Amino acid sequence: MDFTAIDFETATRQSDSACQLAAVRVRGGQVVDSASWLIRPRPLQFSYQNIQIHGITPEMVQDAKEFGELWPDILDTFGDDCLIAHNASFDMGVLMACLLTHGHPVPEMQYSCTRAIARRTWPHLPRFGLKPLSDWLGVQFKHHDALEDSIACAKVAIAAAEHLQVETLEQLEAKLKMSRGAAGEWGKKGPTKASGGRQRRAKSPVLPRPAPEPIEEVLKTPAGTDLQRLRIRAEFVRPLNGQRVVFTGSLTRLAREEAEQLIVCCGGQCQAAVSRRTNLLVVGATDPRTRASGRSVSTKEEKARQLIAEGAEVKILSEDDWLQMIATM
Repeated sequence: MDFTAIDFETATRQSDSACQLAAVRVRGGQVVDSASWLIRPRPLQFSYQNIQIHGITPEMVQDAKEFGELWPDILDTFGDDCLIAHNASFDMGVLMACLLTHGHPVPEMQYSCTRAIARRTWPHLPRFGLKPLSDWLGVQFKHHDALEDSIACAKVAIAAAEHLQVETLEQLEAKLKMSRGAAGEWGKKGPTKASGGRQRRAKSPVLPRPAPEPIEEVLKTPAGTDLQRLRIRAEFVRPLNGQRVVFTGSLTRLAREEAEQLIVCCGGQCQAAVSRRTNLLVVGATDPRTRASGRSVSTKEEKARQLIAEGAEVKILSEDDWLQMIATM
């Protein structure tokens, strides 16, 4: 997944009144760089309604550069990337209007829209605005700040690729049967369904849940895991949201600290000891001290089994089964 996510804020209803722009560069499904510019619109006029939305005032941009002065730096930041925005028609419209107002030619650009991507990836959702969509995915951000919105937009695209188990933007578009949008001196044409025709929500096909990813694809070596891949899945799927987790025994796939960090990414909370409030016990290899004492299981596992016998809802999983759960939910 290589692309640049962008977001504009405007001073008025006029498309060429950009007062803030942010760009977030993604490489291999990772946010690797970002940039943000305050922009002095021409003329320097703001509507009260727009200030109420984004909080940017004339005083904040009166000493900033106009879009025309910033364009060489912005263009260098964009590079040859496909641009992605949420409601991309708006942001690309602002970009093209600003270029026209400030006398710059419109370069040939490719773009896509995370709203369109989300509608095809999760057609069952009731709303596809950036805020409700981010709330559903567990992405926390400050709405209507261009940089925060750009990061949230990037995370939506990354989450869609992770959900559909694809590695590139091209594969994501192919999976969703989407054509890429394009813009230039001739105008712009947004991303559309490759088969043509307007998509109606009532008739939207429900995409089948992807087959579980084989654990061998996630666990790269006998002694370690592809942590970044697991963390991306954990951050968006949150398979242990609100659950209390205890580890026992010697972990072989992850260091204990890495395992505890992964629990937090999954939305869970680590506990030192098993209690009635424990939801999950992850069991590693039997500790040598346990074997030396003549026991086959640890005291934590004994406690968990006792609580289960008394009616407590404690789940016991091996380390591999726990990682399998995170990798496939």
